[in-house]
Amino acid sequence: MSRLPAWWKKAAAAGVIAAAAWFLFRTIRHNWAQVRAYPWHADSLLLAASVAALVAVLAWGVVVWGLVLRRFEHAPVRLGTLQRIWFLSNLARYIPGSVFQFVTAAQLSRQAGLSPAVLLTSLLVHTALSLLSAVVISAWTLTAGLFPALPALWIALTVTAAAVLMVHPLLLNTVLGLIPRLLKKQVIRWNGSWGYGVALLGAAVLSWVMYGAAYALFVRALTPIGASAVPVLAGVNALSFVAGFLTPLPGGLGVREAAMTRLLLSVLPEGVAGVLSLAARLWNVAGELIGGAMVMVLVRRTRDLPAIDAEP
Repeated sequence: MSRLPAWWKKAAAAGVIAAAAWFLFRTIRHNWAQVRAYPWHADSLLLAASVAALVAVLAWGVVVWGLVLRRFEHAPVRLGTLQRIWFLSNLARYIPGSVFQFVTAAQLSRQAGLSPAVLLTSLLVHTALSLLSAVVISAWTLTAGLFPALPALWIALTVTAAAVLMVHPLLLNTVLGLIPRLLKKQVIRWNGSWGYGVALLGAAVLSWVMYGAAYALFVRALTPIGASAVPVLAGVNALSFVAGFLTPLPGGLGVREAAMTRLLLSVLPEGVAGVLSLAARLWNVAGELIGGAMVMVLVRRTRDLPAIDAEP
């Protein structure tokens, strides 16, 4: 099957973004009276704490990526260098066309001595861990609310077991072996053991627990929602990320917000959920910008950051 023309892909992406934007606009417009009557408040301390927590979550994600890199043969890379690659390439994904994120990461990685194959493979493994752990968190926190007629505990246990199985090196390398044919990019073999993969999955789950706590702080900084809703908010944040990632749009733009709006209906009115999903996008971008600025300053001032070696 021939590849689709570039203009068609751009038109399709623009159509999806427009549809998501229309959904959000219509949701907020039809519930504007509800939005105005809602008891909003702005807790500056909680908001600042949520942004600080978000930056910490993003930095922890780089640590997990560094642990993934330990199972590839490459020259030692400083943690500060990995932080720089991570934050700058994350910002580049907002440029239309996901290729810009990879191009930016590739350029920075070459300067750090990472080959394109190591970069691509490590990012693919890290992304797989992020998506699997996000689904695990969602299964444990959202199943009962979304599907009350189903056995929530058994579904959560099944999803967790499936995620553990999928990080087995045999299965992981089988999936990686399909990449050269699909993306026309070279990848290398994952050398981690099953136990190491399970440990990385646990580290990725911890990322989403931390991310969920940061997101809950953000929501509670603007709304009077109770602490009992924190697990649900963690699941909403994780599953909306998955929905946005599975689209070919820059940063899941529009789709992530639409998914978050629908998922928040269990704890917030519809119009309020729509406004909050848009505010969450700004919150995420702010965290990435602040984290990137901090990393650039620290890299310039500190040259002796710990290295992440090829061997544990």
